[in-house]
Amino acid sequence: MAILACYSDTESGRAAIRRGLAEAHKSQDSLLVANLEKGQVTEDQLGIDLNTLMDFGVPVQILPPNPMVHDGADFVLQAEQEHEVSMIVLGLRKRSRVGKLLMGSIAQRILIEAGCPVLAVKS
Repeated sequence: MAILACYSDTESGRAAIRRGLAEAHKSQDSLLVANLEKGQVTEDQLGIDLNTLMDFGVPVQILPPNPMVHDGADFVLQAEQEHEVSMIVLGLRKRSRVGKLLMGSIAQRILIEAGCPVLAVKS
């Protein structure tokens, strides 16, 4: 089993990584990081040291962005289906009603459509 944490280059995205690490360590699972950014993500951006985590028994795998999937929610839900995911951790941020209407909500789709528990965290 694995914990799937959703990463975006925001404070709430980094909070999701930190909480995902804590959950993976607590349940002795591996951590999958769904990169919702356009480019590659590094350990420094995540704020974690992968070697130290391996010493603590938390294997981490960063899933690269899929160029065939253009929606972040689809990417996360597809990763949930492809890997044995026991929980999804995602960061939330406050948005206005107009912002939700124009941009949609990746978090809302994941919360509604995920087939496993979803833990939403604030920064």
